[in-house]
Amino acid sequence: MEQTDILIAGGGPVGLTVALELARFGLRVTLVNEGAETALHPKANAINARTMEHFRRHGIGSTLRKAALPGDHPTDICYVTRLTGRELARLHMPSSTDAVAEAQAGTSVYDCAEPPHRCSQIYLEAILRDAAVSRPGVEVRFGHTLESFSTEGDGVVGVVRDLDEDSTYEVAAAHMVGADGGRGVVRRQLGIRYLGDGGVVRKMMGGQMLATLFDVPGPKDWLTINPAWQYWVIAADLRALLVTVDGADKFVMLTRIPDGTDPDDIDDHALLARAAGMPVEAKILLRMPWMAGHELLAESFGGDRVWLVGDAAHLFTPTGGLGMNTGVDDAVNLAWKLAGDVQGWGGPDLMASYEADRRPIGARNLAFARGFAESIGNFDVDPSIEADTEAGAAERARLSAHLTRHVHREMLIPGIALGVRYENSPLVTDDGSPTVPDDAGTYVPSARPGHRAPHVWLADGAALCDRFADGFTLLRTNTDIDAGPMISAARSVGLPLELLDVEEDVVAQRYVAALVLIFPDGHIAWRGDACPVDARAVIDRARGAA
Repeated sequence: MEQTDILIAGGGPVGLTVALELARFGLRVTLVNEGAETALHPKANAINARTMEHFRRHGIGSTLRKAALPGDHPTDICYVTRLTGRELARLHMPSSTDAVAEAQAGTSVYDCAEPPHRCSQIYLEAILRDAAVSRPGVEVRFGHTLESFSTEGDGVVGVVRDLDEDSTYEVAAAHMVGADGGRGVVRRQLGIRYLGDGGVVRKMMGGQMLATLFDVPGPKDWLTINPAWQYWVIAADLRALLVTVDGADKFVMLTRIPDGTDPDDIDDHALLARAAGMPVEAKILLRMPWMAGHELLAESFGGDRVWLVGDAAHLFTPTGGLGMNTGVDDAVNLAWKLAGDVQGWGGPDLMASYEADRRPIGARNLAFARGFAESIGNFDVDPSIEADTEAGAAERARLSAHLTRHVHREMLIPGIALGVRYENSPLVTDDGSPTVPDDAGTYVPSARPGHRAPHVWLADGAALCDRFADGFTLLRTNTDIDAGPMISAARSVGLPLELLDVEEDVVAQRYVAALVLIFPDGHIAWRGDACPVDARAVIDRARGAA
């Protein structure tokens, strides 16, 4: 029987992120994935700012920015009657290159080191897999699938099938992570139900959908709208979303399948022609029916050494791009706790804090996504929308106003990505400071315990987050303050902690404390202007041993 520290079922972006995060702590990891290759279909196309920060920590931020859209390609979102028709509304968004420049200049609405990036899952998964296989102790096996598992003593044993050899073998681990999606083995064997609504029917982003990946080399006479990243077709007879995958010839189109229609009966070329308003000489690469309208949250995120992340823990409709990004945040929160348990510095309550932290965030983000889906999916369109008449002009003006409001609500969401907080976490020591509103469209940097450690550009041009340790970080903004008791308390229980001295006014002003204890996931555990009287109590609370 093979032995490892952590067995991961599922090699999508979330499972691969778990592996990368565990590698930070030197754990042995075995990841199995049923598919023989990384994603061939661009399921996810947006990486939010917080996820980009996580990827930056693993040294792949710049690699991702070179993938998918060219650096100078617009990332606008526009709404049109047809792809050769009239434009109804547009949100101008910076290209990747401009977004980075804005972040460095401090003029971006995303107050972070890594602004959002538009990159298809086709490219993202391949980059993550390459990064994972390069890490010592990480074994990545595509074409291997988890068939079943059992908890035995102080661990779990998974039965894995090698699909090429059609043979099974066993892997024993201290913990197992189910990153195998909504229909995966792990959640189903645990008997954990989804709670909430599934397959809510709407005119768009609700009910049965079709994703069509296609390639169109040569002239783009079928796409006369000014360049964008997303083109939403709003017509009386069709709702569709066209996303440019590579900024050149490859696109994916999402359409609502009419009720009662078999996806196999849909003519993809005819569908593209309706969206464009003219025939499109396209090569269909892949097509995938899928169900939108989900707002499903697992009743439990696991336990007894088996844990759920990503789609196994929550199923989203992709409005707001929150599904994969929420899953990556799950992975980062869970991984350091797994390390603490395996390496012995975690307390008895550490693993239970994963669900306490992440399940409320899953519910929060699902509610945001549902609101966006209702806004884009429930309005009517009058047939006059394309007519050169007063009625047509009035209908276009009406929809333009609605869509302009909607696109700002859905696409400018720094508060969702950067405003995640674990204020009620059992690991966090409350300092009594005022709470900060949790608003999708607004991010207010706060060093209140539980919040993401605020971003700061340092005098040498580096980002403060780049200085954080793989384990815990004790940030000190005033070296006159004695940090010895906190360091000694951490060492006494084997907690990995590094002291980070940064005496710059901007850091002291933003963190409003001389000492700040930061979790390995970049959230704040405690802060104060001097070491606490009982430093061991603060350390014990942060490691789940309070």
